[in-house]
Amino acid sequence: MACMIPQPESDLTRRDFRAIILILFKLEKSRLEIHETLQKHFPNIAPCLRTVERWYSEFIHGNFILEDGSLPGRPSITHTVENVELVLDEVTKDPHVTYAQLEHETKLSSGSINVILHKELGLRKLCARWIPHSLLSDQKTCRGDFCKIMPKRFVNGTSRAVSEILTGDETWIYHYDPETKRQSKEWVEEGGLPPTKVRRIRSVGKQMWAIFFRRSGFVEGIALEDRKTVTADWYTTICLPKVFSAIEKQREKSGVRGILLHHDNASSHAALRTLEFLENSRIGTLFHPSYSPDLAPCDFWLFPKLKDQLRGRRFFSNEELTGALFLAIEEIPKEEWKMCFDTWFTRMKRCIECQGEYFERM
Repeated sequence: MACMIPQPESDLTRRDFRAIILILFKLEKSRLEIHETLQKHFPNIAPCLRTVERWYSEFIHGNFILEDGSLPGRPSITHTVENVELVLDEVTKDPHVTYAQLEHETKLSSGSINVILHKELGLRKLCARWIPHSLLSDQKTCRGDFCKIMPKRFVNGTSRAVSEILTGDETWIYHYDPETKRQSKEWVEEGGLPPTKVRRIRSVGKQMWAIFFRRSGFVEGIALEDRKTVTADWYTTICLPKVFSAIEKQREKSGVRGILLHHDNASSHAALRTLEFLENSRIGTLFHPSYSPDLAPCDFWLFPKLKDQLRGRRFFSNEELTGALFLAIEEIPKEEWKMCFDTWFTRMKRCIECQGEYFERM
């Protein structure tokens, strides 16, 4: 790779990265291999996996243009590569981001954002996260492999080893998140007028939380400091050490021995630094297929459950938000944590039946 890198890391542009991706594409490297190579050589500025996959797809379809500007057949000024990547960056930072938030952050119109999300990026929402409209063949194969390997290894979820699985992820929790239409429904007399609902939007105040749990229940929640981003450095020096310390307190005799970490392939999770940290900590890992929130316990169960409990309430500080979040976690019955894992393995079966396709709302 040294011959491909003529400039210092800080001088590399988006075009440079696209050129490197193209070279590796020509060398028949996979999307994940390309992303791992970029993370290894440019840990601080490498593009995210989704950006790599988008340009990989462009190359597959014969578009080898590396310059910023409109792609062939897409003349709209608002849909330039720069604007597409601007929206993509926001979705990558917060997969739960709303249209209103995207308008505020990108200064683009709702119509332009709609076109970029659905036509340019090919995204739709699943488990309240933005994911691709259509999965590629190898992505469906990867999902299918995961859903075959896991039930076989853990005897369809009945093995005692399921108790060793530690799953977790990061999500934004807002100081104010309005109730959904479903939550604000009220009973009215026959013929009565429906209640009037004032349209409210999410607050700007928010806090990033990493939450981890096992079949036996909650393990640990770690808040990211304000104005910080989730990086491999934060994940390996602050987040995971606190999680493993919590497990050692819960399991005084065995500690983290035998623990299997399940998390998605976000850049901070898949970085070389994280992989080396887990290897040195002797923590086993379970791989997770790309673009699969419907197969991630945090996404299909825990995060929606917690956010539903916090909706409609206004918090005036991070401390107030933290107290409410932990109270909501404490109120989850022990049986529901177990049921989440049972549901997880049921979802794997459903995914296989759908040949790796998304199965929610099918």
